[in-house]
Amino acid sequence: MSEYRWNLDDFAAGYDAAAEHIHPHYVEIQDTILELLPLPPDSDALVVDAGGGSGRLMEKILRRWPNVKGIVVDQSMPFLALAERKLSEFGVRGACVHARLQDGWLEQLPEPPAAVVSMSAIHHLTPNEKHTLHERIAAALQPGGVFLNGDEVRPESDDEYLRLLHHWSDHMRTGLADGRIGSVFQSAYEKWADRNIAKFGQPKQSGDDNLQPIEDLLTDFNQVGFATADAPWQRQLWAVLRGVKSV
Repeated sequence: MSEYRWNLDDFAAGYDAAAEHIHPHYVEIQDTILELLPLPPDSDALVVDAGGGSGRLMEKILRRWPNVKGIVVDQSMPFLALAERKLSEFGVRGACVHARLQDGWLEQLPEPPAAVVSMSAIHHLTPNEKHTLHERIAAALQPGGVFLNGDEVRPESDDEYLRLLHHWSDHMRTGLADGRIGSVFQSAYEKWADRNIAKFGQPKQSGDDNLQPIEDLLTDFNQVGFATADAPWQRQLWAVLRGVKSV
């Protein structure tokens, strides 16, 4: 099995430094998630970031809600090292857990979370793995809790999907050429283009970009027990998906 790419220190640090250039809607999606979190100003609830990487989103959450507790879950130790440094100013309110999204970390949380958030992580799971994770999140949330996933999605049409992949490929090549995206990502970009464009339509495995249409994902939210499910924000290959647990 090949080395998990985010277990490389320079790769994780490079993404943290260039995230807003690599991901064309990075800030907008994080800001949307913050606006959709149904937390009162004095909330001391638990919020979990599934696949939270370097902790950028959780840092914003803990800064906005000064009593909230936050846990970043990620399988990359280099990413978690960055997250621990970011969250250190929040003392015991911020914590990190080393685990794959497919692992049993939800059952080990100290209390039912008011919210589980995620950004650009869950699309790497297969549809069956996503279904299981969605089911476990729905079970773990406190009544009325919310799941907010800012993630990659695809249109139903293969032609439109391939067009949007080429559009993002152009975005990456431009960023690499002008230096906004570090050269450490050149090889990763080339491998991404081979997997997703040159080999378009070939079978995917866990860890690949397993993008699904929004409607398929929202149907899955309903199937696992979320009382309501919608996508309040969507642009090109990205959307914010919301599932709300019944009270």
